[in-house]
Formats: sequence, structure tokens, C-alpha cells
Amino acid sequence: MSVTSCIILIAIGYLLGSINSAIVVSKVFMGYDIRSKGSGNAGLTNSYRCMGVKPTVFVLLGDIAKAAVASVVGGMLCGPLGTLICGSGAIIGHMFPLYFGFKGGKGILVGGTMIAVFDWRIFCIIMLFFFVLVGMTKWVSLGSIVATVLVPFLTIYFYWDDATMPVMAALLFVMAAAVVYMHRANIVRIIHGEENQFSLHRDKK
Repeated sequence: MSVTSCIILIAIGYLLGSINSAIVVSKVFMGYDIRSKGSGNAGLTNSYRCMGVKPTVFVLLGDIAKAAVASVVGGMLCGPLGTLICGSGAIIGHMFPLYFGFKGGKGILVGGTMIAVFDWRIFCIIMLFFFVLVGMTKWVSLGSIVATVLVPFLTIYFYWDDATMPVMAALLFVMAAAVVYMHRANIVRIIHGEENQFSLHRDKK
């Protein structure tokens, strides 16, 4: 794959990822910017806590859609590696949206969708770890972090004989590091046992 192709795929993914559903939905449905409420994160968990089920469904569908389109387009143009490159662009766009002052979400839902398009086996394994950890601790952030960190290692395992594996693994290690960095405040709270626990009862403040 040429450098030009990589740049084009990243640009496509970034522009799609910059359409932050949580910000759009909160402004349209609630009349405020989700980044001014709750944890200040423009992502799915904070959307649910602050806006409730119905608006969050649109956030969920919007973020899945943009990630799926980016990943599928990348795959159609350049195969599995293209899926990861374009999907990674969408993750970056979600974290640092061009249209919303470069302050977005943490990339978990977008990244998960990218992996679902990339390889269903890896997706199923990380989702198992995610649900087990969240079920045990009620910490969505912990499940998200562990699931993310597993992705590059699982990719190495399943694609050991693939010529593009080193590039795919390197890209996924970078994305995993970015996601972990975006969760740095959550990690500090987890260490001190102060992280917010997920509940089906949203914050109505």
C-alpha cells in the first residue's frame, strides 16, 4: 500500500469520525452540549447517564454507522489493512473531531465497530472480556481498557503468517495506547477505587 493511499484512507476515516453523534444528539434533543454535562466526555456512557435511553440509541447508531462505513470502505479499497487504517482514522476523528473543537470521546465504540468489521473472532473475544469485567466491577472504563489492550496481541496471534501483520499490529498498538491515554483519568480513579460504577439508573441531575 502506498503512502498516498494511507493518507487518503486516514483522511476519509478522520472526516467520518469527526461527526460526533453524542454532541450532535445532545444539542438537537437536549439543547446543550454533552461535553458540559456529567464526565464531560462525548461518548456513549456519559450520554446514557445524562440523556437517558432514547437519545443514547441515536448516539449508539450514529457512532456505529460512521465507524462501519469507514472500516468497510477501507476494506473494500485496501483489504484488512485498509479496514484498520481507515477505521483508525475514524477513532482519531472521534477523539479529536474537526467539527467540534477537537474535543470528543474516547473511541471505544468506534474502535469496537472497526474490530467487528476487521475480524469477528477478535471482536467476540474482547467483548467477552469486556462484559465479564464490567459485570464483576461495574467499571465500564476497566472493561474498555482491557479489551482494547488485548486487540493487538490477538491480531498477532490470528495473523501471524500474514505479511501485513507487523504493520497491522503496530497500528493497533498505537491505537490502543491512544485509547488508554484517553482513559488516564479513569485509570487514576480505578487505582483509588473512586471510578464511577455503571448503573441502569441514569443520573438525572
